[in-house]
Amino acid sequence: MAYGISLDIGTSGTRAHSVDLSDGRIIATAVTTCHPMPGANIMDHLTFCIKNGTDLAHNILMDTVNKVISQLEIDLKKVERVAICGNPIQLSLFQGIPVDDLAFAGENAHKAHNIQKQKRDAGVFDASAVGMNVPDGTELYVPPAIRHEIGADALAMMYKSGFLEQKENCLVTDYGTNAEMALKVGDEIYTGSAAAGPAMEGQSIRCGMLASPGAISDLEYEFRWRCKILDDQMMAGDGDQFDFGLEMCTDEGPMHGMAKGITGTGVVAAVAAAMDSRLWRKGKLTTSDGKMRMQDDVYIDSHDISEACKAIGAMRAGHFTLIEHAGIKCEDLDIMYMAGASGTYVDAVKAREVGLLPPL
Repeated sequence: MAYGISLDIGTSGTRAHSVDLSDGRIIATAVTTCHPMPGANIMDHLTFCIKNGTDLAHNILMDTVNKVISQLEIDLKKVERVAICGNPIQLSLFQGIPVDDLAFAGENAHKAHNIQKQKRDAGVFDASAVGMNVPDGTELYVPPAIRHEIGADALAMMYKSGFLEQKENCLVTDYGTNAEMALKVGDEIYTGSAAAGPAMEGQSIRCGMLASPGAISDLEYEFRWRCKILDDQMMAGDGDQFDFGLEMCTDEGPMHGMAKGITGTGVVAAVAAAMDSRLWRKGKLTTSDGKMRMQDDVYIDSHDISEACKAIGAMRAGHFTLIEHAGIKCEDLDIMYMAGASGTYVDAVKAREVGLLPPL
């Protein structure tokens, strides 16, 4: 049996699938909960690489990649093909390409620092040559970078969403740490990204966690706010119900006692609930202890909402910049695509209420 590996190098972590090449079946999945290099966003990773050297950054990342693929429940000696996706910075770190030209914008800066522009073309390479623990000659498919921090992941997002086929004005955004986004107006496509940080993926949050069993993924309003908890099948079930204004639990749900933390989508819902309950004033939660308590000792506090607001603000700035650059107004947008794990599962109404969507 021949195997393939699909690999996504993200700013907040790495995800890999093992694939049966005979029928395309996904065999197993492995995910990390953080990036191996210090920092919470792409700028931190650029700084680390420039200060400490490309080789060190590459070796740190490859050590993580090899640990991840070792968990894929396959014989790595039978891997024949690897397909990788990620933004240009992460793919450069993976391939061992210097990132100085991505850290400094503009030709003048490049000349002043004597920086050479690197080639980041699409191609098929030897996966073992970049340091993967797979047989020599294993094909490594690397998609092209578009420009600067917009790369293969953004291109895949545009392709898979149907964004490229739309005739109306449309916007697509990957609601992740690097927040790649693209705006299509007529035949023109404008791209950008925002260093939103990891809050949208449940990281940098006190009780934050990736989407997994026991995570609060949403809060549903039923005259009170009902926690929605992911079960072992990753389906959202009913947890406890709360009146956040009165700071009390009003009903215990079937999943009482099962919450372990809160995901990025849950954080968005919690921010919306705090706004609706008028608990967020002048940058602070106005509850008695400064915490918005949910069930099973899971809570968010002012720090968490501030982290979420940083992500929301970064994405709003990105959206408004693209819209202004394209010469249109928010009301001219017809379609909005939400991509990435958070974008796929977040409640779109709550996302719009907190500002993650332009006012359409």
